[in-house]
Formats: sequence, structure tokens, C-alpha cells
Amino acid sequence: MPFIANLSGANLPITGRDGCGERLLRPLTRVVRGMMRSVESEEGGAAADPVGESVVVPGEPWLVTRQRELRGSPGYRGLALVDRVKRTAYVFQANVAQYQAFVAQLQDPGFSLPIMEVKNPGAHDGMLSEAERLLHNVLTALSTRVDHQRRFMEKHFAADIEFTKAYKDNVAATFNGDMQAVFLKGLRNYMAHRDLPVGQSSSTMSATVYEIKLVLPCEPLLRWERWNSDAKSWIERCGAEIDIADVVADYARKVEIFDQWLADQISHKYAVEIQEYRQAHEEYTREHHRVFGL
Repeated sequence: MPFIANLSGANLPITGRDGCGERLLRPLTRVVRGMMRSVESEEGGAAADPVGESVVVPGEPWLVTRQRELRGSPGYRGLALVDRVKRTAYVFQANVAQYQAFVAQLQDPGFSLPIMEVKNPGAHDGMLSEAERLLHNVLTALSTRVDHQRRFMEKHFAADIEFTKAYKDNVAATFNGDMQAVFLKGLRNYMAHRDLPVGQSSSTMSATVYEIKLVLPCEPLLRWERWNSDAKSWIERCGAEIDIADVVADYARKVEIFDQWLADQISHKYAVEIQEYRQAHEEYTREHHRVFGL
């Protein structure tokens, strides 16, 4: 996942000499990711330093003071909030990518034919266990993303009525009534609190087609009494089985579009402040390079 801002050199130390000629070594900052994440710390709230407040520490190098001012700026806060959205999105999408890579690997006959061999049931069972593990990770990350993003909006934008409304309206337009989303949320609860779903493979092999699918039989799922009526009806309409990899892929595409929209909206809200921050940081970087002869 790319960094939001290029803070090159920001993790280098400040060096100098005090009045007695003794060498000073002060850590300038953490690495960029650590800096961005400090904005979201529980202890520090939305920003580690009060926005706009300049604190002068006697004897402290200008670069250290200026770095603290930059970290307390609205532009830095905006970048950090965008970074938070992207980090949460990455947790989900990276797990989806691993699941999809596994499914794609099954489409290689050199890989999957030995697994599908009837004389080698242990290999097939192992494949299904790995599929269960990866699906569990996807569903757990799905729940994490939903819960974290909801709390993120409440914590940082509750007072912004217009933006909060736009966010809720987009959530409703994208996910409300989406039965794949409803099913996956229910499947997460099923896996977390009841049982691992009965996974199976479905294969199509001919002279022109080689396809391995991961499917969930509907009948065992329908035995669970905690599906809501909509989810239960959707499962029944799927027939004998659900192509779970396709369901995950479709949902992940919608999530990707939504999360990019959210990141873009926050970037737009802080556009002026981010530009000011970047200009100030360029000045800071030039001075940093001058001091260290870079």
C-alpha cells in the first residue's frame, strides 16, 4: 500500500553541537507510517499536537520544532485520515487477493490435478481446509472494515452533518439491499459462532475447459436458524450450492469503489490544508538537506 505523502528524509536524525562542543543526537521522527498512525492513537486523539500551536523548547533545533508544527497542522491531519481509510481497506482487500490467488492457482492443471485425484483424498481435504482458512480471513477482515470505518466516521466527522449524510447515503446506495453483502455478513457470524461451512470443490474438465470452483452447499447453511429472512430466501434461490469465490469477488469490487470514494472525499475536504502542508514540508526538506549536506 503506497504512502500518502513523500516525507523523504523525515526519519533521519538531527545532529549538531552544543555550547560545550559535545555532539547532540536527536531523533527527528519515526518512520512515515508511524507518524501517520500516531494521528489515530487513542491517547493522542485526532492529532498528537494541537493544530496550529507552536511550542518552542529552549535549545531545541529548529528542524525538530518545525517537524512538530508540521505534525500538528490540519494538512497533516487530512493526510493521516486518508491514510487510515486506505489502511483499513488494505486489510480487507489483501485478504481477498490471497483468496483469489488461491482460487486462480486451482485453475492450473499442473497444480490441481494431483489434488483432485481420487486416490489422494488427503490432498483434497487439505485444499478445502486452506480454502476455509482464507475465507475465514476474508470474512473477519470484512467485519473489521465495517466496524472500524463506522467508528472512524463517528469519531472524526460526527460534527460534519453534510459529509456524514453523504457517507450514510452512499453506504445505503451501495450495500443496503445487496444480498451478497447481507449473506457474507451472516456467513461471518456463522463461521465465528456456529461452525465452519461445509466447503466443496466443483470441477469442469473437457478438451477445451478446465475449471475448479469452490462452492458451499446450501442445505447445511439453511439448517442455521439465525439467518434473517432475506438472507435465507437468497440462499434458497441459489439452488444446490453457492459459488463463494464469485460472491466474494463481486462484493470486494463494490467495497473498493466505495473506499476510494471515501478517501477522495476526505482528500477534497482537506485539499487546501494538504497543499499548504506539502509546500511547508518542501521548505522543511530543503533545510533538512542543507543542514546535513544532502
